[in-house]
Amino acid sequence: MAQYIVSARKYRPNTFASVVGQRHVTDTLIHSLQTGQVAHAYLFCGPRGVGKTTVARILAKAINCENLTPEGEACNVCTSCKNFDVNSSFNIFELDGASNNSVENIRSLVEQVRIPPSQGKYKVYIIDEVHMLSLAAFNAFLKTLEEPPSYVKFILATTEKHKILPTILSRCQSFDFRRIPVPEIAEHLKEICVSESISAEDEALIIISQKGDGSLRDSLSIFDRIASQAKGKITYTGVLDNLQLLDYDYFFTLTDAMVREDMTSIFLTLADIQKRGFDGEAVLSGLSEHFRDLLLCKDTATSELLTHGDKIKIRYLKQAEVLPRAALITYLDLINQCEIYYNRALNKWLHIEMAMVRMCYMNRRSELTTSTTEVQKKKPEPTPVILDSIIKNGNGHPIEATPVQEELKPEKNTPVKTTNVVSEIAEQPLPEVNASSLSNIEAGDMAIPSLKGLQSLRERASQKYEEEKKKTPTLNLAMVQEFWKEFSENHSSQSLRHTLNEAVVEIKGEKMIVIRTGNQTGKNRLTAESNLLDGLRSLIRIPDLQIVLEIDPELDKSKELIKPKKLLTSREKFEILSAKNPLMLDLRDKLDLIPDQDE
Repeated sequence: MAQYIVSARKYRPNTFASVVGQRHVTDTLIHSLQTGQVAHAYLFCGPRGVGKTTVARILAKAINCENLTPEGEACNVCTSCKNFDVNSSFNIFELDGASNNSVENIRSLVEQVRIPPSQGKYKVYIIDEVHMLSLAAFNAFLKTLEEPPSYVKFILATTEKHKILPTILSRCQSFDFRRIPVPEIAEHLKEICVSESISAEDEALIIISQKGDGSLRDSLSIFDRIASQAKGKITYTGVLDNLQLLDYDYFFTLTDAMVREDMTSIFLTLADIQKRGFDGEAVLSGLSEHFRDLLLCKDTATSELLTHGDKIKIRYLKQAEVLPRAALITYLDLINQCEIYYNRALNKWLHIEMAMVRMCYMNRRSELTTSTTEVQKKKPEPTPVILDSIIKNGNGHPIEATPVQEELKPEKNTPVKTTNVVSEIAEQPLPEVNASSLSNIEAGDMAIPSLKGLQSLRERASQKYEEEKKKTPTLNLAMVQEFWKEFSENHSSQSLRHTLNEAVVEIKGEKMIVIRTGNQTGKNRLTAESNLLDGLRSLIRIPDLQIVLEIDPELDKSKELIKPKKLLTSREKFEILSAKNPLMLDLRDKLDLIPDQDE
């Protein structure tokens, strides 16, 4: 049995022209080779499987090629190219940054850099996954990377550019590789199918390309897995079964049912999806992508962004004609809300079904909202109120007129009492109403006072304000000092009592009390004593009262200089002691002692 080689290795590009989806990089490198402006260090960045290491190998091969073609490609004829093809080149070294990430490995590489190539012009070092190098390794590599020998070229590759030190980035020419578009991957897969004599449907190759997520290597791995069991024919249905994907037909069916408001079809379709073993997340994800593609089809400019085959594109365009743009946006919003609360739902399939029902009857809901709004706009007419006059009752108080009620209709089978109400009212005497009686109405007796009543209210309010203003207490120094003395005598802290006794209390203006103390310690004690300050405010009861604490150094008695005592001589000490105790003189005479003379 012949040895099997995966497609990612078997069909790996060996020229710049065969690289898929990276023309912006290969064109620049070809131009630098043709003009001889090859930099000493390159950095290739991008996601996995997009051709970073492949382009690095092609560039290393072209740098050492002895007969470079006019197109900037390696000749594949010279000794250097042949040695490279059979992996026996002594001038091209490929290292893995993940397994050679220590500072010792980089020091070993620096030692090898000093040795010139035995064959060819340049020694090329390809370091893959360079972001895995340690900080010490990066620092050891800096000087060599910035100023390598003229015969050395470095090509670095990484998938995580943000992890590389800025000092490394500044020493390299950086190239950013992009994700490969779906059509280019599908076209490359089609070429491989021709080479391998495999029959493949276009829709099947597009699905494989979409699942690769912009990575050609991932797409080739999926392709190999499907081709191994396809028996020479890759079909759209076979790809869906192999990758466990939902068919587009389900999403088209659900959308059509929503348009028709066919709730039965929605439940049956969801039940079929559940029987096939798909979870709710696959339904929500696929349906949101479906509505997004329909929204793109509403404009010819955005319809080109669809990555589906021609047959599927036609179905999308036809269905997009039926659905208005506003409905699609609402569908997307409802699906998004369903996805947000999906993980918190206890019955997940019921959660999805209810979201589908909302989308199904979305139009009726909007009609109901519109009709409700119209009903709310029609406000009932207010009951008219007739104020013919204001009369007084027997006690002289005013009586307000009552609103006129609608004519009451008697209920069925209810006897109506016929009484001469008019004659009864006529018999009651009515009080007289004149202008003088209206002017005598007080403001407190009626809801709507007259102009004279309003004037009296203003006068009363002004009078009350003046009375309250007279009651406002004024600052009295004697009252403040009395409170100050009483607070000092009753306080338990001796240090605070000392500070209170030394402080000076003054009054400035009508709303300011100034308290002067000798030092910052005393000020801190008074500020911390909230009972003292609150007591002053309660005593004075002025809303805008200001209490200001100041430091007056003249009041600080602790800074007074203590006069040093006079130093006594030995003779003076003896005289003082003998004056207190005369027996010391007898002792001196008996022992014939003479006091020491001070110098």
